[in-house]
Amino acid sequence: MDANASKPARSSFRLRCVALMVSAAVALHTGYAEAGDVVHVVAKGQVLVQIAKRYRTTVDAIRAANGLRPGQLLKPGQELVIPEKGKEAEAAKKAAAQRAAKENKKADAKESAAGKGKKKGDPKPAKPEPIVMKPKRPGFVKLVRGSERLETQLLTKHGRLVPSALTGLGKMMRHGPSGSKTAIDPRLATLLGMVSDHFGGRTIHITSGFRPYSPTQYTKHSNHNLGRAIDFSIEGVPNTMLRDFCRTFRNAGVGYYPNSTFVHLDVRTTKAFWIDYSRPGEAPRYDSPVAQASADESTADVDQAPSGATPGPVGAGKETQPTSPAQGGGSGDTHPPPSQVVDPSTGNSSTQDPTPRNPSKAGQN
Repeated sequence: MDANASKPARSSFRLRCVALMVSAAVALHTGYAEAGDVVHVVAKGQVLVQIAKRYRTTVDAIRAANGLRPGQLLKPGQELVIPEKGKEAEAAKKAAAQRAAKENKKADAKESAAGKGKKKGDPKPAKPEPIVMKPKRPGFVKLVRGSERLETQLLTKHGRLVPSALTGLGKMMRHGPSGSKTAIDPRLATLLGMVSDHFGGRTIHITSGFRPYSPTQYTKHSNHNLGRAIDFSIEGVPNTMLRDFCRTFRNAGVGYYPNSTFVHLDVRTTKAFWIDYSRPGEAPRYDSPVAQASADESTADVDQAPSGATPGPVGAGKETQPTSPAQGGGSGDTHPPPSQVVDPSTGNSSTQDPTPRNPSKAGQN
């Protein structure tokens, strides 16, 4: 065969090869081109306006089909899908779906890589324990005062007081400086057991219990002098939550001391609540004039913590007295609720041992 005659054949073969290579490149394109769409390779210096004019489409259609942001610069060699005329919206939806799938695949790969270091047997992170929960041993209380500890059963499974527990409670609530004791009011012991059960049997820290009368005390007729009051806090329980629960008891006095570490609870024949913004050792700074009639003590009257005492839990913040306390109240309030009026002539009268037939309602509204 003539060599010159074979040249057109070779040229035709080369053209067919180039065509096949171009077709393969388009088929392997990782973009979002569909049948009927065109793939344009960006040349140096080209902008979207020029490309859109060339293919008789719009800049927005090319952006939508390729996920381009307004103002995004093109790079030479970048491949752009030119959507088929009349199917721009459809092409944009398909492109968005494919981009989302691609992003999800990347996220899954990262998650998988992050989890490779973990073993199957590794325990999951423990969830925080709820503050209000059922106790493991209903009726049992854990008391701490300084270095002393006592775990005893105050209430039966039916919510009645265990009288024999009053001896140990009286010892834990004795007057710190002098060691003197008195009989603890049975109703106060019952309420203390109910508070413990409500907060899951957490450890109760006693700040002060019985205090013999002193002519220097700010409150002349304090329930602390009669074994009917306790200042305490509970591990892991904000004092605001402890305050709010104690306020649900009927015929009980609750004192809130935002600048100290405890909540006051006493038993009486009326219901009372007061706020004292004084700090330890200071004269009382009540939130309202009626608070003085309700209050059972000042922080200056409270015993100093004995040697080895554990600091009080969270909830004794550095609050300052508001000019006008918020109404209402609750652990979520910015300011605590105002004090309530109480009849001073009966506020500190004697109380009785509560052993109602329906113990679940004992002492509460």
